[in-house]
Amino acid sequence: MRAVAVRKSGDTPGLMELPVPRPAPGEVLVELAAASVNPIDVGIAGGYFEGQLPHVYPLVLGVDGAGRVVQAGEAVRGLEPGDIVHGQFLRSPLGHGTFAEYAVVPEHPEQGALLRIPDGMPADIAAALPTAGMTALGVLEAIGPRAGGSILITGATGGVGVLAVQLAAARGMEVIATARPDADGWIRGLGAAGTVDHTAGDVAGQVRRTHPDGVDAFLDLTRDQAGFGDLAGLVRDGGTAASVTFTAPPELLGSERIAVSNYAMQDKPDLLARITEEVASGRITVPVQRTVSLAEAPEALARNAAGGARGKTTVRI
Repeated sequence: MRAVAVRKSGDTPGLMELPVPRPAPGEVLVELAAASVNPIDVGIAGGYFEGQLPHVYPLVLGVDGAGRVVQAGEAVRGLEPGDIVHGQFLRSPLGHGTFAEYAVVPEHPEQGALLRIPDGMPADIAAALPTAGMTALGVLEAIGPRAGGSILITGATGGVGVLAVQLAAARGMEVIATARPDADGWIRGLGAAGTVDHTAGDVAGQVRRTHPDGVDAFLDLTRDQAGFGDLAGLVRDGGTAASVTFTAPPELLGSERIAVSNYAMQDKPDLLARITEEVASGRITVPVQRTVSLAEAPEALARNAAGGARGKTTVRI
């Protein structure tokens, strides 16, 4: 089968010919139709999780995917060949990824989540949803959005951000989103009430000009640890600030003025089921901005690593 993989940690990802994997007991073999690019893929390729989780090489990249179950291992009870599924195929050891024609995944993965796709949901949308959608839904619920309140979202035009903007707006919050000027109309169309041009500098100062009394919540989707404190300072007493990239510094985590946290996902199957229903019902959309072939996936990973992603990039298998 064709797959995008690395032969050792830190290698440049490339297209390879690898054997089709076989499902072990409790696992299913999925013929993939689509996958999607996430920042975690770049981290896995670069060895970020070395020492934390075992790895197998060649290490096939990709954690999100959608496709058809073609074989079920012993002890699989809830899925069968022919089922159309999507999910976060994150499991230990790392290396059985979704940038491939086939992938094996436990029916009940300990690190990820797997779910049947609702009828009519396109494969690229289903593949683009899991990691970004679970993160957006989970962190917003941890923040505790309040109707009528305001929230500043940095990194709002990325894969998690475009979903977080919609979810917060749907819950009645005033969303202030960081965005380049050419993305202003687009992100407002997804529910943002206003934007801040982060390329112009002094994001905190720009927000203070329009919200002199501050905001009720701050959601950081970037990796700017130095800037987190300044922006958390915009949050009113009793408000909430959260990071999904663990950039909230230790000295702020014990703040008594506001609740500060580095968010980590819990109960992924429940999050995936609920965010999938949000999309299937039409309440929110998954903005897929680019679709690439499997051979083009290494280039898409490089673009993601460079930053500035807008919406989601999917891989057509």
